[in-house]
Amino acid sequence: VNAESDLLPGLIVDRYGEYLVVQFLTLGIERWKDELVGLLAELLEPRGIYERDDVEVREKEGLAQVTGPLWGQEPPDLVEIAENGHRFLVDVKAGQKTGFYLDQRENRQKLTRYCRGREVLNCFAYTGAFAVYAAAAGAGHVVNIESSAQALELARRNMALNGFVGRDDEYVEGDVFQVLREYRDRGRTFEVIVLDPPKFAYSQSQVEAACRGYKDINLLAMRMMAPGGILFTFSCSGLVSPDLFQKVVFGASVDAGRDVQIIEKLSQASDHPILLSFPESEYLKGFVCRVI
Repeated sequence: VNAESDLLPGLIVDRYGEYLVVQFLTLGIERWKDELVGLLAELLEPRGIYERDDVEVREKEGLAQVTGPLWGQEPPDLVEIAENGHRFLVDVKAGQKTGFYLDQRENRQKLTRYCRGREVLNCFAYTGAFAVYAAAAGAGHVVNIESSAQALELARRNMALNGFVGRDDEYVEGDVFQVLREYRDRGRTFEVIVLDPPKFAYSQSQVEAACRGYKDINLLAMRMMAPGGILFTFSCSGLVSPDLFQKVVFGASVDAGRDVQIIEKLSQASDHPILLSFPESEYLKGFVCRVI
């Protein structure tokens, strides 16, 4: 269930194996919590329902931040899921969002077309989902950059869970902006780069700064692309429209002095619909670019 897009403002329901992870983000939906939990248990018959209401937006509604089991059995600290034939361990209790970026499922699959025999740079790697898909598609080497040591360790475990052991992949803990500058200064290049940053703009007043951030990382990536390399670049800020994001990427290409072709436009997975009367629901947008 994807909140406003599914005509249930404030309600998020994600399924991980036999468990449901839920968020009640508005006062209106909070008042229906008990009824909704009962209906979810009755209709979907999960082993347990876990609440992840540890988000600041609840405080704007006068609600406290809370987490914990709501119904049935409490999930383990790590829940194993399967996605397109790949296995992942998900931290449903403390991971980002509800534990995993389910909305990127279809885009991860699209990445596999471009990875065979190539060196892949996975920026904002989180728990390594793009890396697993890249390795499974035959990537020769994957570099993962992530600021969270805990998430990066889970990325290692997810790679091993899928049989990718004994490889010389890199797991770099650090700030992506800083690490990319270091790589640029060292003259390092990559054939495939994934830029999947967290949300940069939480309010209209932050959009300009967010665009500067998007331009900066795209400019750095383009300067490190091998000729003909493939760039997967995303924005998950609902306040940054697809048109504005394209202009930002164009500006980065001009400053990088590179000709760039958009060969595919990307959005969130089909189970995260876009409500026409709520344009901000098209929050995830991206491009597959060929950097000439």
